[in-house]
Amino acid sequence: MPEWHESARPTSISTSDSALLDYAILRIRWTWTEWRARMRHECSSCTQGGTIGMLKTKEGGYAPHAGFLASNLRSQARFHDPHQDSVFANSQSVSAYSSWLSTNGSKPPSAASSPRLPGGSAPGEHDLLATMTVHTPDVQLNLPSLVTPRTAQGKRIRYAVYEYQKLIDSSEVELSDYIRMASDIEANYKIFDAFVILHGTDTMSYSASALSFLLEDLGKTVILTGAQIPLSELFTDAIDNLLGSLIIAGHYRIPEVCVFFDNYLLRGNRSVKASSEEFGAFESANLAPLASVGTGIDVVWNEVLRPGLRPFRAHKSLSADVATLRVFPGITGKAIRAFLGPEIKGVVLESYGAGNAPRREDLLSAFREAADRGVVIVNVSQCAIGSVSEIYETGRALAALVSCSRAVPSHRLTSDSFLYSVGIAGGADMTVECALAKLAYLLSKPELTPAQVRKLMGRSLRGELTVHSPAPAYSSPVPASDRLRTLFSRVLECSVPAMGATSSPSNKSQLTLHSTADDLMPEDFDQPWPANLRDAEAAEKAILPYLLGQAAARPNALLDQLISSLDSDATSSDKDQEEARVPGAAVAASPTKVIALLNEPSTPILQTPLHIAVIAGQAHNVDLLLASGASVHLRDRLSHSALFYAARATASETTNDSNLLRIVESLRNAGAHLGEVEIERGDVGVEIARAWKRDDGIAKKLWERAADLQELERAKVALRKFLE
Repeated sequence: MPEWHESARPTSISTSDSALLDYAILRIRWTWTEWRARMRHECSSCTQGGTIGMLKTKEGGYAPHAGFLASNLRSQARFHDPHQDSVFANSQSVSAYSSWLSTNGSKPPSAASSPRLPGGSAPGEHDLLATMTVHTPDVQLNLPSLVTPRTAQGKRIRYAVYEYQKLIDSSEVELSDYIRMASDIEANYKIFDAFVILHGTDTMSYSASALSFLLEDLGKTVILTGAQIPLSELFTDAIDNLLGSLIIAGHYRIPEVCVFFDNYLLRGNRSVKASSEEFGAFESANLAPLASVGTGIDVVWNEVLRPGLRPFRAHKSLSADVATLRVFPGITGKAIRAFLGPEIKGVVLESYGAGNAPRREDLLSAFREAADRGVVIVNVSQCAIGSVSEIYETGRALAALVSCSRAVPSHRLTSDSFLYSVGIAGGADMTVECALAKLAYLLSKPELTPAQVRKLMGRSLRGELTVHSPAPAYSSPVPASDRLRTLFSRVLECSVPAMGATSSPSNKSQLTLHSTADDLMPEDFDQPWPANLRDAEAAEKAILPYLLGQAAARPNALLDQLISSLDSDATSSDKDQEEARVPGAAVAASPTKVIALLNEPSTPILQTPLHIAVIAGQAHNVDLLLASGASVHLRDRLSHSALFYAARATASETTNDSNLLRIVESLRNAGAHLGEVEIERGDVGVEIARAWKRDDGIAKKLWERAADLQELERAKVALRKFLE
């Protein structure tokens, strides 16, 4: 059975190749997010089509129709309101609505989304309606823009709809389709901030699992969504699913492949399709949703994976020599041997309960023969909830297989003397869809041996399985009053000193978690405020981003101490994760608030602690922030990334040339790249021109390391156009 490689992809697509699509049109929906000022975030949404974009046929079924989705979205003001003349943009108050109604009340309902003549465009509208460039391995396209109304957070999502010309049903998806999706995301990764994939529901979990492994060191949001009822129907779940996906992709940096359905954002490789009729079609039995949408959007940041420390890339190969085998009462060794043919390299074994299977010698010998010739067998449970384990003797029999160099009678397979951890790979609580995708991914890497693949199948690479830590000792929570004392002592330590003041230990607050007798007030006056732990946490969320920003600019060890005090468990949690890393493995989040806080704005112009550390030239702090989960893809209100500030930096009293170069290298190694807006509007070109005009050797080196040759040339071309 062959492997699918990028070279096996068709070089052209014929419009006559259309077929029924429940997974249909891989449309890449590119979204741009715009702040009230000049800031924009680019976001791409790629869809394989599906029910969401279908129309009813004469026979009463549903089938895809080319171009329908884009035209339908353009006709709905909630998806396209470039001129802000819809009810969504004018209902912030009664007076605003009345004024809009008196001016626009006579217009037909579709007027809000109809195009205007260039001469009648409002300021800035031409920019919003400009075509958007979408890169594919086959061709470069300029597609019309769609722009949502402004959200409650003050942003607008700008996107375009790109349809694959070959339409397929999601039940007919192939490994080559996964690779094409990953390749298209890679081709547009530097241009857009996030990706939304419209996909049929039947195999959405399979695709989400495959993409979670193919997209190595992912630093941006990828969301798969679809619908149970097409967008063309009056009553449909398509509106909530698509609009929710666009809003989450445009507002939050969640560097994972996710599934959004029925107001819940699930980790893609944890999702399974649980219903063919209900709107809540997908479940994640062993991991709570990453986010939920109600009157607001609640993101569980403690569960979100932190971005890796290497540049993003798409792996373009999957082994097709994998299969699933479900254990059932009466299964024979002969049937297993027939199933485990010579072409099979990996098998996902669906066993009973906590990983149990019959201990008959004919079955065990069939598995042993396959394992001896290098077949990787992964044991997962047939149950939706729970994990495989070795607590039952029938489960230990499977675990002992590979460690045995010779046949062992079945009655001896219960002995604890066997190296159970070296047996058939335990799949923990992975779903079958995920285990199959992970096995195909690892077996496609020629540098890995079967033994290494077995070991990695039991480790978390993309948050696909639960890592169990030793049970913690029970202790009382820290009182809210003590937490507040510590919090405000950090405020004093991180606050900007007065002009001319010197920084010395004597000027710092000595309040600690363990207060002295002098710090304690009489009981009647020692009423803490806020009065409960929830209020204390709210105060921390409001203040800590500012403290982290202040600490990031300091040359001392204050940032180390602050992060360490906020996340004392990070080191022990990450140690196990680091052992499991293979190329492209993500770093799982520890149960800590730090990762979310590091990506919160610390200044009024939306600069994060990473921006501040770069501007201050603090190379050590930059490395620390990256290792702690800071994203290199966030931009401030001026649309500048940390890499832009690093490239245009100059030496000062607090930093030198070698530190500047080190900062740029650290950011690039972590996957940072210059933004499309920075290049196209001439910002990069101006800085390059200044560096070359001054003949500044260090400045030239900084820009040459921050951008590749193609980006430098594009920046120069953009500047020339701007000056013409």
